[in-house]
Amino acid sequence: MTNNTRRRKLPRGLHWDTRSPYIFFKWRDAMGRQRRQSTKTDDPDKALLTKLQFLDQQRQRPEEIEAHTEDLGKLPLKKAEELYFSWKAAKNSAATIQRERRIFKAVIKAFGASRTVRSIRLFHLRQYQQERRKHVSHMKQPVTARTVNYELDLLRGLMKYAGCWTPELAAGYEHLPEVKSQAGKFATEQQLTKIITTASTNEFWQVAMYCAAVAIGTGCRGGEIRTLQLKDIALADGRIEIRPEKAKNRTGRHPRLMAVAVWGLRHLLERARSLGATEPEHYLLLLNVRKSSILSKISNQKWDPTRPMSTWVKSWRKLMEACGMTGFRFHDLRHTFRTLGAHAGVPLEVMMAQVGHMDRETSLEYVHIQTDALKHAQRLIEGQQTKLIKAVRKVRPRRTRKAGQYKLLEQGATLKPGRASAP
Repeated sequence: MTNNTRRRKLPRGLHWDTRSPYIFFKWRDAMGRQRRQSTKTDDPDKALLTKLQFLDQQRQRPEEIEAHTEDLGKLPLKKAEELYFSWKAAKNSAATIQRERRIFKAVIKAFGASRTVRSIRLFHLRQYQQERRKHVSHMKQPVTARTVNYELDLLRGLMKYAGCWTPELAAGYEHLPEVKSQAGKFATEQQLTKIITTASTNEFWQVAMYCAAVAIGTGCRGGEIRTLQLKDIALADGRIEIRPEKAKNRTGRHPRLMAVAVWGLRHLLERARSLGATEPEHYLLLLNVRKSSILSKISNQKWDPTRPMSTWVKSWRKLMEACGMTGFRFHDLRHTFRTLGAHAGVPLEVMMAQVGHMDRETSLEYVHIQTDALKHAQRLIEGQQTKLIKAVRKVRPRRTRKAGQYKLLEQGATLKPGRASAP
């Protein structure tokens, strides 16, 4: 092909080279460097196909970068993030990776997507702590120290993965002090009754009400209830199954159902079946497709039994306002269940098998609750033993003439050699 020959117009992303008869394209490697590649053809359609196949092959070869750990530090933060979370997905659930990617966006925004990993210094971490604490969260509350620590823990994990977390950083970096959160709020029996009676008057609150009944009757988390499938519910056996992939600590369990939980589940099952949930894999709480900005555009159905509902937070908050319990979280029902168990004297190990994972500090808080419950039980029992206690207090130990031997003499008894006799 000569320079006088008129060349065809190419699709975007392809270009001719005056020194070659072939079509070329530009691409960036895993290190962010721009490169140029020949397609070995002068046909635009074949060239575009060659380009797409080449780029797809490059995306499937991240192991070439990981083979040279020292090169990871040269990567832009955005590219390193992709590799780090792809690697981390092998040992964490998809929900965890999705949440941490969302949290890490604040780090990317602050440091810049193009900043190289190895250029981050201790000064930058401390500056991030100072500036981030001044921000306001989407909940219109100041960003907490716990949030900042979580974000920087993710950055630290990425830097360790890239081999850039130096001994100097490890020695100089410190977490912000966190305010220790309490175990949660406790709802009295009167408050729980008010939640049920108030919610029954409004159809938009009834799903939250039934879910609350399950929570107060099992101690399960909101996320565990939300992702229950029909096959997980065994009302005849009085239990449900929390599968490992849905549990916080990736450990499955079979919580027993209290009577109030059975009541809530019966109503939720009736609702689910009326909305089209019939298969064992269908979810108890179906997704309302019309409330999804994406799915509503591609589907005409209203309910999707193959996806769980996203949340009942708005309904719950409005219900709590109507009950005069503003600030009482759905998760506080779990704390209420555990507190009731502690007051009833249920062993901590049994309670942990019912509700799932509790860290050591949380467990100790419920040990204190059990101690208080035992003290209260002690006072009640002693109240029934008043006469016995008075009689016991009248008894005085006396030493007999034989060394090392004791005999109990009631008040007024006379002591004779070798024996005690009544007056």
